[in-house]
Amino acid sequence: MQLICKFVPGNSLSRDVLDFILSPDECIGQLSRTRNLQDVVRQLPKPLAESIPQSAKKDIHRLLTTLKQRLVRADWVAVSSFARRTPLSDTQLQAYPALKARIDTLAAQPEKKVVKANYAMVTDDVPLARNLTFTPVEPAPDKKIVVEFAGQWPGNAAYLTLSSTEEQKEKLAKPRKDMNKHHRSVSVFKSLKQEPRNLYLTIPLIGSTTPLKLLLAEKIAPVDENHEMEEWETLLVPVRPLAYLDENQNKDKATELCGGFIYVFWKGKLWREMAITEKGYYQDIDVEYYRNLYQQEQSQPQPKIIERVAEGAVMPQFWVPYKVAGEVQQGETGLKIMFSPKQKRFNQIESLESDPALLDKSSTPLDELSHYSEQQAFAAQEFTSDVASAKVHQTSEDDMPWLTDQQVVLRSYDQSNTVIAYVDGKNNGFVLRLDVDEEEGASDLQQHKGLTAVMEDADSDWVAIEPFTTRVKDGFISARITGIPPKGTFSLTFMHPEGQDSAVKIFAGLSYQEVLGEKTQAQPAEPHQPTQLDETAAQQRQAESELLDAMNNLIFG
Repeated sequence: MQLICKFVPGNSLSRDVLDFILSPDECIGQLSRTRNLQDVVRQLPKPLAESIPQSAKKDIHRLLTTLKQRLVRADWVAVSSFARRTPLSDTQLQAYPALKARIDTLAAQPEKKVVKANYAMVTDDVPLARNLTFTPVEPAPDKKIVVEFAGQWPGNAAYLTLSSTEEQKEKLAKPRKDMNKHHRSVSVFKSLKQEPRNLYLTIPLIGSTTPLKLLLAEKIAPVDENHEMEEWETLLVPVRPLAYLDENQNKDKATELCGGFIYVFWKGKLWREMAITEKGYYQDIDVEYYRNLYQQEQSQPQPKIIERVAEGAVMPQFWVPYKVAGEVQQGETGLKIMFSPKQKRFNQIESLESDPALLDKSSTPLDELSHYSEQQAFAAQEFTSDVASAKVHQTSEDDMPWLTDQQVVLRSYDQSNTVIAYVDGKNNGFVLRLDVDEEEGASDLQQHKGLTAVMEDADSDWVAIEPFTTRVKDGFISARITGIPPKGTFSLTFMHPEGQDSAVKIFAGLSYQEVLGEKTQAQPAEPHQPTQLDETAAQQRQAESELLDAMNNLIFG
């Protein structure tokens, strides 16, 4: 920011600046509009800048307060770069007696008289040949790069960035409605040179001035500024997931997500990881930053657990590339998304990245985005749907806590051309409930604090560690065991932080069906998929009764 006033020592004012003097309030009012503290500090006169405490140079409000004190005392006077329409009046100066005294002293000084020379002006009456020189002017850059977005929708915190080069600075652009084609928005980078640029999807990070940059394409070539296309070579699509309630994958039985994590794989590698807020918004996690930390820790003798934190700006939808530089992203170069109630460990992520078959089995492909090129819209297909036809099924307390039938955000995008991608809602597992005396006092209930259920699979490295809630509901405290593999040999242990013999084995060597009290078939045709416990209420009560009896007898008997 360039200051539109300068500061002059009060004892060195001249009559020439009378019509340019600003009151302290006028000066501070102009400076308060700045967004960059250092812009103000850098442009102050050196004596004035040195007289300001260091603490005030780090806070814009303290800096402005200190400057106003100097101006009120008339130690320094603010002089505008432009003449005032009328000089400061006595009424305006009543609150600043020191400044008024300075101005009165200047006004009392006599005006300087201009002494004219008493000789005739010499005129040049000898014509000279015109000396014309030609300085070539480089034409302004007239190229552009256009990125298309499916649909038109309210503002999004993310934006696009072109990388800087030796000849051109970094540029950014946000999607804007295309008023001629209502099925799309466009981001236009104008006034570019004929030089390929790298394109990034840029996401602001909360509490940081450095955003998260995700590479979309390298060496995107610009086109002439008057060039137009029915569909641009680089095209992004806004996506919002819905979760299936059960393994039947019925789109009529799907819900919104209000917890957990969304993973976007591109070309077989994890491209984006997003935490889902309780209101159904998405927050990006800087995957590559944490991946580097994880790899560094693995080289240590005792590696620490790296906690990945979501710091991206909250967004109601996220953008994925459908076309990049004219190449449709499908198949091996396509995108796949998946949902996980818990944050995946990096070794799990690396397993998915190294095993395409496992990734395909665990995720939802986005190859159906190609429907946009055919219809400039989306429709209900095998894995995706348009927003308007997407239904949200009612949920109950037996469904997992990351599923909700609240759809305020979803319905606000009905006419936006946003894609709905369906994911596995992980609505399988069961609830462990411990019967407690509702009349117990707080000291009695304290014995349950820290009680944890640990379920393990002897056939794999899968393990679930779930603490019991401390809140009593309907006479029970509970813990949810989720994400259970469909095949395995499971054991369940209850552990308590107090006592050396707190670990109590509830059961061991049971299949998932046996845990739920279901009869196993001798030779099933296909592996049995886990179902919700509430589908067989009698079996649920039987399983819970056995577990609760065992636990009460072994732990609290």
